[in-house]
Amino acid sequence: MRTIRLNGPIIDVTDDPNQAIGDFLGYALSVAKLSGRPRAEELAERFAPGGKGLVVPDCYVAYRATEPDWTVPELSGYAEGDFDRMEIWVLTKLGFGEPDRTAVLEGSEVRHLLKAALALYT
Repeated sequence: MRTIRLNGPIIDVTDDPNQAIGDFLGYALSVAKLSGRPRAEELAERFAPGGKGLVVPDCYVAYRATEPDWTVPELSGYAEGDFDRMEIWVLTKLGFGEPDRTAVLEGSEVRHLLKAALALYT
């Protein structure tokens, strides 16, 4: 599994060449803070297997993929049956004038990284 560390205000994640996962963690922690609910509770609900994920309009989207999507090249390595058997999350930093930055992770890793990020801030 990947690991994280703080680099100033930036969350660095191992094996995250385009910073899509680090950006995801930053947005997730910020949105949870804005809701007024405890961060751990908010994030556990959003990223549970049936959770709604995260949408930051015009900036970031994190959702559970339930079927193949040809617009997300990072999903091309998955077979159609994988979406029924696996919990696959798509994390995308939307680009303006540049390509979107996307990472695809399994649910257990998303929750592991969120828990590690929470630990850095508590």
